[in-house]
Amino acid sequence: MNICITGGRFKGGWLSAGRQDCRGFTVMELMIVIIIIGIVAGIAYPSFNRMTVNGNLRTAAREIMSDIASLKEGGMAHNTQYSMIFNTGTNSYTIPRLPDGALITKTPSSFGQGIRLTGAAFGSGSTIAFLTRGTLQQPGNIVLTNSRGSTATITCNISGRTYVQFAMQ
Repeated sequence: MNICITGGRFKGGWLSAGRQDCRGFTVMELMIVIIIIGIVAGIAYPSFNRMTVNGNLRTAAREIMSDIASLKEGGMAHNTQYSMIFNTGTNSYTIPRLPDGALITKTPSSFGQGIRLTGAAFGSGSTIAFLTRGTLQQPGNIVLTNSRGSTATITCNISGRTYVQFAMQ
């Protein structure tokens, strides 16, 4: 689309009535810009998708770590032993709701499609149990995997401290 000015004062000079000074973009220039934007978006989409899927894995791992911290603090505050049970078959874990102790079942896949709980090992079982002083009965780890093959390993040591290590694909 061109904007044309005829006659009158323009950029410090007078334009004659017969002369046109056209400014703006042509349809061809606009189409070239749209095509370039489309190519850049097409190249960037897979990277954005990978970032989103891996971000969901990070969020799920941090949510589990938050639940573990709440369980530890609740056990110390109420002088009660609390346990968190992991079930890799159903891709879920069960925690007691504090302070009434009613059980809540959560799933890591609620943070993104394809996030699986692939392992939970605490001694010989898949239950993390906090003693009344905030320490663990058995240290262990929890492994989450997403659809891209990235993993998050949450490690819980005997003192009840947790940390996560990511191996992103």
